[in-house]
Amino acid sequence: MRSPERVFLTWLPYSRRSQTLAANFQAEPVYFRYLAGKHNVPKAVLRYLVMTVHTILLVLRRRPRLVFVMNQPIFLPLTLFLLHFLTRVRYVVDSHSGLFIKPQWRWSLPMMKYVYRYSLFSIVTNQRHRELVTSWGANVEVLGALSVDHEEVEPFTRPEGPCLVVIGTFAEDEPTREVIEAARQLPQVRFFVTGAVKNAPPDLVSGAPDNVTFTDFQPRPRYVGLVQAMDGAMILVKNDNVMQMGAYEAMSWAVPIVTSDWPVLRENFYRGAIFTDNSTADIVRAVRELLERRDYYREEIARLRTEKRQAWDQQIGRINGFIQQRLSG
Repeated sequence: MRSPERVFLTWLPYSRRSQTLAANFQAEPVYFRYLAGKHNVPKAVLRYLVMTVHTILLVLRRRPRLVFVMNQPIFLPLTLFLLHFLTRVRYVVDSHSGLFIKPQWRWSLPMMKYVYRYSLFSIVTNQRHRELVTSWGANVEVLGALSVDHEEVEPFTRPEGPCLVVIGTFAEDEPTREVIEAARQLPQVRFFVTGAVKNAPPDLVSGAPDNVTFTDFQPRPRYVGLVQAMDGAMILVKNDNVMQMGAYEAMSWAVPIVTSDWPVLRENFYRGAIFTDNSTADIVRAVRELLERRDYYREEIARLRTEKRQAWDQQIGRINGFIQQRLSG
């Protein structure tokens, strides 16, 4: 049951992570995006100003006792930091990895440490970021592999033969070209590549082999059905300390995972996953291993889901108890 005293603000049209956390913390998810897309500096300034004003008005009108906020863009948690001193509203910062690793946000870390310090607590996805935020004097909780449950599903009819879904957005930190080249060397395997095709390099799409299907952006129920129908899900990233929502989803639906060989991913997906160095040759090796032992990896990912679900329930229960105690005090 949602509490009218709690809201989860996200400056995006939608976020699966925000939605999941909001449900577990009995908060109402609120999404807001103005002038979506890439813009020049004047339009970007206008966009952030409009969203800042909208956020201030929402908090002043509804007077929630606790506001959860995504840490990107930084202007959202900064707005709550200021509102905390003006209205005494308490806030929680959910920390996506980009703040700590992407150049467009890292410059703000000396300033953001004060935002974190005055939060009720903050959420990070791995131990390295926990150590950093703790050093700023903030209360920190690590919530890495989220459990995604109770999804509406539109069944997907898959073709015959082995099938994998490649979950991504065509971002610069995704080795998508290496994946396409690996698919070229595995003509017997069907690859379904998710993400808005408008964001993909045109030559990548036009030059892909026949066994690659670009699904484009799909409605949530159709996306869920697609992933659940696959023999495995591939979610790759070039940078360390980046958690993968696609990997959380695959685990929650007991779909084996191929992901990048980074410590944070090994720590979280210690069963039912195969790790690769992101090179074309090693992606081919990982796919072959997954398909040769698909029953084993499916059993292992189901075990991981059970273990993570139990740990998640215990942690969420403890955090909700802490929130209730602090808000009642």
